[in-house]
Amino acid sequence: MQRKGIWLSGLMAVGSALVGTLVVRALAVALLDIPPEFLPLAGPGPVIFFTTVASVAAVGVYAIVRRVALRPNFAFRIIAGVVLVLSIMPDLWLLTEGAEEAFPGATPAAVGVLILLHVVAAIAVVWSLTAGGDEGDSVSSEASGG
Repeated sequence: MQRKGIWLSGLMAVGSALVGTLVVRALAVALLDIPPEFLPLAGPGPVIFFTTVASVAAVGVYAIVRRVALRPNFAFRIIAGVVLVLSIMPDLWLLTEGAEEAFPGATPAAVGVLILLHVVAAIAVVWSLTAGGDEGDSVSSEASGG
């Protein structure tokens, strides 16, 4: 994938992550009992901001991985999986007693939606950036005789 292709895929990654997370947020607020005082889901603003920042960062990481890794798509999928798990940790903290004052309205349903937003964004970004197949990952197919 050439430099122009990475950034076009990156734009698609950010856009698809935004659309996906905003749809999930809208459905969750409409269908579930999400307290309005739970600021991360109180409006579309926080979802837009954090999804954009994380997605742009992921595109930057992917651009670097494409330059340094022998199997960049494989490496990026591993990195993205680890980052996804790490990004869920603060959400789980919201369910502890100490978080009640800092984040009122952090019900299990609200936190579950927040975690789902992380997963939706991760899938959108990883798919958008790596769906072109294993281009650049040819070392593995050559080594296996493929």
